[in-house]
Amino acid sequence: MGQALGIPDSGVLAQTEPISRIDPNEPLDKLLLNKRFRQSFMAFADSCLAGESVHFFDEVHELSKIPEDDCVRRIYMARHIIEKYIVPGAAMEVNISHRSRQEILSTSNLARHALFCHALKTWQKITVINVLPEFRDESNMRSNNGHELEQMTGWNYSPRLSSVHGSDDPFHQEHPLKSSGCGNDTNS
Repeated sequence: MGQALGIPDSGVLAQTEPISRIDPNEPLDKLLLNKRFRQSFMAFADSCLAGESVHFFDEVHELSKIPEDDCVRRIYMARHIIEKYIVPGAAMEVNISHRSRQEILSTSNLARHALFCHALKTWQKITVINVLPEFRDESNMRSNNGHELEQMTGWNYSPRLSSVHGSDDPFHQEHPLKSSGCGNDTNS
């Protein structure tokens, strides 16, 4: 949506985001300001079926790049976010409090800078408790296995479905065909 409103992918304020070292112990709101971390975290959240909340953050972040005095673009972007994430039953409805949802839906000023402030705080609390620890554990495991996470300059994460191996996989079963009498018995 940001591109449709004329917001370049790299942002309005900064044309390029310098590659900087990421401190994984930083608070989530600081980590998500790094585009590479945000994309990596979004891929991980998608693999955990919790991606809608990170996509919501990303779009609200894009909204924050639109200048306050550009009310038309801010209103269009806010409507897009509301229809996609806030309206009950929306395709990517986020888990926020009823009070925050009603505050957003009943506002008369969609261009207001702090429109999604309470919703983001709720999202951040839920994400810090539910998704971030698992992401850090997964990242630490990959780092300890010799896959340095791009020397901690950015986390380029692919979904974790491939990280379940052998006995950890609930669907993994060894079927010794020869000893069971099933399979390629041609002597019968």
